[in-house]
Amino acid sequence: MAVIGKIREKSALVMIIIGVGMLAFLLPVDQIQRLFGGNDNNLGEIGGKEITGQEFNQRYENSVSLWENQNQTTASAEVRESLKEQSWNEIIREVVLESQFKELGIAVSPEELFDMVQGSNPHPQVQQAFTDPATGAFNPTQVLQFLKSLETMPAENRNQWLSFEDGIQKERVATKYNNLLTKGLYATSSQVERTYTEQNEQRNIKFVAKRYTSVNDSTVKLTDEDLKAYYLEHKDDYKQDASREVEYVKFEVVPSESDIAEAKEWIEGTAKEFELTDDDSSFVVYNSEVPLDESYYGADALPLGIDSAFFVQDTGAITPVYEQNGAFLVTKLSKTKMVPDSVKARHILLKTTQTFTDTLLEAKLDSVKSVIENGGNFAEIATTMSEDVSSAIEGGDLGWFKEGAMVPSFNDACFDGAEGDMVIVQSQFGFHLIEILKQAAKSRKVQLSTVSRKITPSSETFNAVFAQASGFYSSNNSSELFTKATESDEFAKFVATDIKVADKDIPGMTDVRELVRWSFNNDEGTVSDPFTFGNTYLVAHLSEVREEGIATIDQVEIQVELGAKKKKKAAMFAEEMGGVSSLSELATKIGGTVESAANVNFAAYAIPGMGQELSVNGMISTLQEGQMSIPVEGQTGVFVVQVETVTPAVETADYESVKSQINQGNGAVIGQLLEALKDKYGVVDKRYKFY
Repeated sequence: MAVIGKIREKSALVMIIIGVGMLAFLLPVDQIQRLFGGNDNNLGEIGGKEITGQEFNQRYENSVSLWENQNQTTASAEVRESLKEQSWNEIIREVVLESQFKELGIAVSPEELFDMVQGSNPHPQVQQAFTDPATGAFNPTQVLQFLKSLETMPAENRNQWLSFEDGIQKERVATKYNNLLTKGLYATSSQVERTYTEQNEQRNIKFVAKRYTSVNDSTVKLTDEDLKAYYLEHKDDYKQDASREVEYVKFEVVPSESDIAEAKEWIEGTAKEFELTDDDSSFVVYNSEVPLDESYYGADALPLGIDSAFFVQDTGAITPVYEQNGAFLVTKLSKTKMVPDSVKARHILLKTTQTFTDTLLEAKLDSVKSVIENGGNFAEIATTMSEDVSSAIEGGDLGWFKEGAMVPSFNDACFDGAEGDMVIVQSQFGFHLIEILKQAAKSRKVQLSTVSRKITPSSETFNAVFAQASGFYSSNNSSELFTKATESDEFAKFVATDIKVADKDIPGMTDVRELVRWSFNNDEGTVSDPFTFGNTYLVAHLSEVREEGIATIDQVEIQVELGAKKKKKAAMFAEEMGGVSSLSELATKIGGTVESAANVNFAAYAIPGMGQELSVNGMISTLQEGQMSIPVEGQTGVFVVQVETVTPAVETADYESVKSQINQGNGAVIGQLLEALKDKYGVVDKRYKFY
């Protein structure tokens, strides 16, 4: 069974390797029926293949079961959410990548799998799983014995092994595919030489620029045809993800005067009982809404809200009722003790590994303790035996430390004990043999027990606020009515823009997944029934719907207008700047100046005096010494450029750095492959309908 444990670990690792990414989605109860039945349970499409809710959920539940078997614990909400995304990405991988594998004939043959498991070239994870911990050597005989015993093992263990085999096969196929791509993209000699020239050939230039800012936008008149033409020419610039804009009105539920009075009456009555009880800890556990605090406090470290005069009171003293952070509290001085301000100690640590051998560690330290008590040298033993490396080199000496600096069990042993004590304690790190070397002067510390009652809204208060929210909805359940109602000062309107399909939060609100799902499942202009999020009721208006793809001209109206005006200015400037024979003549003509820039090269990110002007830089690279360009439309203006001098790249035979740079870029391209294939196949994700 130890091998199965290792296989659990390794198959989990393989699943991580082949997983593409993680993202969180939750399954609301009210969507379960739609997910498993009805006509509209399509969760998405990948390359035209429909993914049903049943198919996805079965894969997801299998992944949860596998994870829980591997980790021997129940999957948390966070783990389940990440497994949902992993399951979706596995489906994408199978449809998209594995179709590529099949088309290219990439596979793992039975003979290759045999070699990976029990042949002369076993997979590294197989080697690790079947390595003898005593010798560190791989044991192929143990592999054969394990495989022969599979038929007699429980089904769970057989499935675990089959999952492991499937994982290493997928990993091997993916490695072959990546190797094929890597070998297929390489830097050719001509590409290397050209890149070297682009990076090192320098040009000194002069130029005249007419900036777009020299003409006020308000003077440029556009027709509808101008705007439409610019939009159609630049449609690809307006690609967008699906998003929503939601306007909403919040109705906060806050405690009423009656709620406050009720909470105060309760704490005052409870305080009388608290003062009389002899079992403060049990009383707090049973009555308080905050956890029991068994810490001891010094005079200079009392909790917030406790007056320093209370520190010197006798045991059993109780504070008046006080209010703090939305709660009423009463505190009792339960215990006092004299505690050193700091302690000097040394220890020997034996770390736990969560195996059966851990039970022997305490007995081992007890034997060491006996050796030391009979004259053994603590420091020498700590140096060779302690697994706390940083203190072992000092003979286990930890120096002086204040209370709270160490983990609780270690701290209590040092501060509650006496000088010279030698004790064994267990912490999350393992078992410690501690010797208390010295203690500083002791001072009074107190333990304070606190009963707290939060001031919370009653059900009557919730009902009253819900009635307000419902009334608002009833009167304003259309787009026009909602807009009109929120134009007055009576209701504050909040706006959440650019909401994406996977979001769970919006500005000013957290954990509002239901609101996000609603926004993607309804039409623009819809007004919602009241949502409940914690102590807030919310009525929402779906004010704008942006679908994935190209934004409509209305949605990008401002960008189109600005771009079209810049385009019209560029045409005007280019016409104005034409028909000249020199830069000085051009500068005089437009009232500009002749500027210069040195050491310009094609690979540069920006041109001195211009900024990032790629079109201009491209033109410069084509000009010969002394040649002047035509007017070039740039990002910030229209430019006419003349090359003064060209300094060729220094000849070299060593192109290795350039070659390495190109190959690194090719590696980045390979990393973008999956997204490119997803775009090619078309991935339609409709999980927002259910999650």
